[in-house]
Amino acid sequence: MAPPGEPVTAEFFARVASEVAPDLLGKIVWRDGVGGGRLVEVEAYLSHDDPACHAHRGRTPRNAAMFGPPGTMYVYLSYGIHYLLNLVCDDVGVGSAVLVRSFQPLGEVAVLRRNRRKLEGDSRLADIASGPGRVGQALGVDLSLNGRALGGDSGFWVLDDGVRAPVETTRRVGISRGAELHLRYAVPGDPYVSTAGRRSRGQ
Repeated sequence: MAPPGEPVTAEFFARVASEVAPDLLGKIVWRDGVGGGRLVEVEAYLSHDDPACHAHRGRTPRNAAMFGPPGTMYVYLSYGIHYLLNLVCDDVGVGSAVLVRSFQPLGEVAVLRRNRRKLEGDSRLADIASGPGRVGQALGVDLSLNGRALGGDSGFWVLDDGVRAPVETTRRVGISRGAELHLRYAVPGDPYVSTAGRRSRGQ
């Protein structure tokens, strides 16, 4: 499976996460040998005035990758269950990232389904990567990717094939602190947006 589109450069991510996040919608997240799809839902996390951001209280061994160069990955284990994929933004040392919440699978999806284990067969395509935990599972994300740069060495890509998606902005979902901040970005009405994301519409 060849990556569909042109790689997005590190410079694309060298901005505040709230600027990068809406521009990611319509882009393609892709892993060599696995596949991927078109981004339809993301959330921005900011280093300042954002109590939900892991960087809010400063740098720690767990969140150190979040302070790395733009265009690298920050991966963490959520509630001891799911590995979540975040794309680091802004300048080195800032602590800012975008969480990948949902994507529309593209092309061959057999490996994505197999990674999701229970979804082999005729299950709905929308169930493969609609939610951040499902994204991580489908793409085979784990801590070995934490701090690594997008691109050839990691086999992970964000690609641009020219699609420009509409954007709606709402409150973030699934968090207890900073939920009032309108830092979630999604393609309005898209069936591949997570269930929690669809419930957030209009907030």
